[in-house]
Amino acid sequence: MAPKMKPISNEKYVSLLALLSGHSLIGGYYAATRPEGAGWRFFSWHPMLMMIGMVGMMGAAALTKKRGGYTNTKLHGIMAWVGIMVAGAGLYVIYQNKENMGKEHFTSLHSWAGLAAFGGVIGAGLAGGVVLHPDFGIDKQNKMIRAVHKNLSRALLMMAWCASLSGFKTLIGDDVKTLILFAAPVVLAAPFTLM
Repeated sequence: MAPKMKPISNEKYVSLLALLSGHSLIGGYYAATRPEGAGWRFFSWHPMLMMIGMVGMMGAAALTKKRGGYTNTKLHGIMAWVGIMVAGAGLYVIYQNKENMGKEHFTSLHSWAGLAAFGGVIGAGLAGGVVLHPDFGIDKQNKMIRAVHKNLSRALLMMAWCASLSGFKTLIGDDVKTLILFAAPVVLAAPFTLM
């Protein structure tokens, strides 16, 4: 039997929540206004919403679940679904932007990774809501389903975060220093959020 998870401390929770929230907002805006001088445009909603949904809200959902308990489990599900909806709006923006410009869809690893991560988190969210919900989940005590949900969700979140970095790389070109600075918050948060 696996050891019981130790809840994350309040100090660590607040610090990591601030890091991911700040990065999703500030980093999202920074990415949204790249390349340099592009300013805010319709496309800008794509990186902004994806960062808020997949980094900010989904990261907060993962951290909140690590606090343990009934209330935090329910908050985890709510935050995750808000993140899915916000990211869905970000996908709509990039779809419409490509349509408006007459460009093909899903032509890069970034787009396929983002789509796979988004589809995967919807599946994990449905499994969490139907099977694992603490009030009415149809098999909420099943340890195997819980482990698959947890590990798959972590892998999908890592995939989403890597997709955000590859999309940012497309916007900034070969500016390695800026890419490292942009990646730093998720690299710092990943061991505590995804492990």
